[in-house]
Amino acid sequence: MNRRIDQWLMALAVIATLSPGCSQTDSRANEERTAGDAIHDASITMRIKTTYLFNGHLNPFRINVDTRDGVVTLHGTVPSGVHRDLAGEIAKNADGVTEVDNELRIAPAGGDGLDPADKSFGDAVRDATTTASIKLALAFERGVKASHIAVHTERGTVTLTGEVDSQAERQLAARIARDTDGVVHVVNQLEVRG
Repeated sequence: MNRRIDQWLMALAVIATLSPGCSQTDSRANEERTAGDAIHDASITMRIKTTYLFNGHLNPFRINVDTRDGVVTLHGTVPSGVHRDLAGEIAKNADGVTEVDNELRIAPAGGDGLDPADKSFGDAVRDATTTASIKLALAFERGVKASHIAVHTERGTVTLTGEVDSQAERQLAARIARDTDGVVHVVNQLEVRG
């Protein structure tokens, strides 16, 4: 949900940035930023944010990008100095950037700077795909009642919960989960009805 709010806020910020600039006249162009300046800066910001979105090592929802006259300022938290440097280098290499002020902070020791609810878009897609694949495989397996098994995937770790009729069904469900692409570990919490 936070991701969706961030995306809407970003869209509104771009609109807000562009709206005042569109009404400027040529006489004010020398005194204030022109519409062209605002559009140029907004395009730099969006280019950097898009690159962060498709980078598997950065969480774009934890990094704020502000651009003014080609100068990019980065705010937010990252898990390590390597992530901070990576974000800065990506920003420096974006077209139109003249300078980068990297104010990203490193998350406190013991934390990675990410809330479990704020995993990256790529992680969320992979986990949802893995969960769907396991549910589908369970549904087509004769020895398993898939409707009694809940599947949850978090960064490649699959947790199976629910009730099954036998130990054999419990083991079969776990094997199906383990054999699914993208699964790193299986936590089998299935209970055998007694």
